[in-house]
Amino acid sequence: MTNKIKINDNLWFTVLGNKLIFGHSKKSQNHHHTISYGNKSGFFDLHLKNERTGKYFTVITFSHQNFLEILPWLKGQIFNSIFDLECLNKTLLIQDNFELFEIHDLGDLTQEFGILTKKNRIQINQASDEFKTFIDLLLKKHQLTKVDFENISKKNQFHGIAKSENDNFLLIKNPFLGNELYRLNDLDLNIESVLRKILGDEVYEQVLRRLNEGITELEK
Repeated sequence: MTNKIKINDNLWFTVLGNKLIFGHSKKSQNHHHTISYGNKSGFFDLHLKNERTGKYFTVITFSHQNFLEILPWLKGQIFNSIFDLECLNKTLLIQDNFELFEIHDLGDLTQEFGILTKKNRIQINQASDEFKTFIDLLLKKHQLTKVDFENISKKNQFHGIAKSENDNFLLIKNPFLGNELYRLNDLDLNIESVLRKILGDEVYEQVLRRLNEGITELEK
């Protein structure tokens, strides 16, 4: 398949029309996974296809209507499964003389976040040397805008850092979370861990069983 986007040495994906297709280069060379958006049928579905035989195996389906009904809950569930957040208030920031800085482009911080990434998880330990180096690099390499709490309160979305003489931490504000400002304590990038938290252990295990059943069936 051409135009495959490589995630790592064993995982790729591509987008074709109304489908998201992904696969394992080494473990499943004969078949791939497809998430169909169901533009005509009105159903999303996850299925497997054997490239050699053309056989399909449906893993799970659900209707567009059901998806729209759970979408508000799903957005919050996805966010909470990835981010570990702690609500902040103005008093804490003022009494410890924190300086607040806004990060305008998170996509430009790949190198800096790499310092904190271990085993597919961005580990934010404020007392660690890695986190101190991370903050120093942000302030040194990027033109961060200094802001005050009132200015942040007027924004619907905000990413930044709080810095004091003795402490530093990351700040985040997002419409999905209401109008509160949060301290970011952890960021989970492990897809298995995130999916398990979103779906719950029982549903996640059921999907895995169906995937394994499909692989066995298609390899016959």
